[in-house]
Amino acid sequence: MRNATEPELAALRALAARVAAPLPPVQRGADGKLTPESRDALGRACEGALRRHRAVGAAIALCAPGGATDILCFGRARLRPCAPVTARTCFRLASVSKLLLSFAALSLCEEGRLSLDEEAGAYLGYPVRSPRHASAPVTLRMLLTHTAALRDGGPYARAVEGEPLTLRALLEDEGSWLPARPGERFAYCNLSAAVAGAAVERAGGAPLSALLRERIFLPLGARAYGDPRDVSPASDLACGYAVRGWLPPRLRYDAARLAAREKEPFDPERDYLAAAGRAIADADGLARLGRLLASHGAPGVLSGASLDEIRRCQDGTGGVERAGRGLNVGFLPGVFPGFSPVGHQGVAYGMCAELFADPATGSAVGIMTSGVRLTRAEPLAHVGLELLALGFAALRGAQD
Repeated sequence: MRNATEPELAALRALAARVAAPLPPVQRGADGKLTPESRDALGRACEGALRRHRAVGAAIALCAPGGATDILCFGRARLRPCAPVTARTCFRLASVSKLLLSFAALSLCEEGRLSLDEEAGAYLGYPVRSPRHASAPVTLRMLLTHTAALRDGGPYARAVEGEPLTLRALLEDEGSWLPARPGERFAYCNLSAAVAGAAVERAGGAPLSALLRERIFLPLGARAYGDPRDVSPASDLACGYAVRGWLPPRLRYDAARLAAREKEPFDPERDYLAAAGRAIADADGLARLGRLLASHGAPGVLSGASLDEIRRCQDGTGGVERAGRGLNVGFLPGVFPGFSPVGHQGVAYGMCAELFADPATGSAVGIMTSGVRLTRAEPLAHVGLELLALGFAALRGAQD
């Protein structure tokens, strides 16, 4: 998810207002959850948005400040054999995984095992320098803010297609680098997440999936995973479908096949694609991750200072000149009345995921889909913007 420009933010505000306007005032019961009438009204509005964008299925989690969570499920998780979306359905989060990478990185920073301003090469065991700017360090902070001057085309694209390139080979190839000096400007890049993920794994001494499980997911009680092969039962996994025009949805993410693959030996030099987008969660798990992002500290997980660092605009910090964002979080100021959300979008294999939270109110909205027509309301997917607008509208006033 790239940063929104001011004209784009204005367009998002206008669209969000139009989408949320027909939603009647939302009522909540004594338990803080939506009343049946409000739940039905919100469900109809969300169904309308999903229908407009031909969604195969979706789950939406609303986190109110008092601790109440509402989960709404729609459509199908898999088409053959047909399976409905339930609260137990686990969806791939795509690039929302990058936010979880920041959680893991800051957890290690709290123990002194990582430093945001240490050179990445100190953890990987070899120099990480741009061939065009060999004197400029590339730090973990730059990687987590997408200011390391790395790019996804060329060698990285070949690696995604299956060419067995080591991470070191990618970083030594001039085609992996932009002309810009590291730290100079923001350029969204999956390779940055790959390098940061490898550094986290080297510092933590374990695969990212294991570090997330032990440091984030288990302490939160979140049903979330860093790898589809960890999901049990595997039948809970949603597939991913590409939706184009009015053609039938086409399978792009075969969950059963991926869950059945053998695991590779732990090797950050070769299994570096996970950090960019492999995480998975069910709706309650996503809600717990959203509550962490909205919180001011969670004992045994992350301190308030670490969460503040993730959510803080990193411009002018530690060699980062212009990022316009936090550590793998973007900002949507003023898009949803009453909230200033931070978070991340994920789009891959036809699926769209959103996780945005507002620390000022303690609110969060999480969205996952199993396939949808991915028209754009830059920098968001159109369906993501509409569902976020409805979700935050339903949370308005919940903090009172």
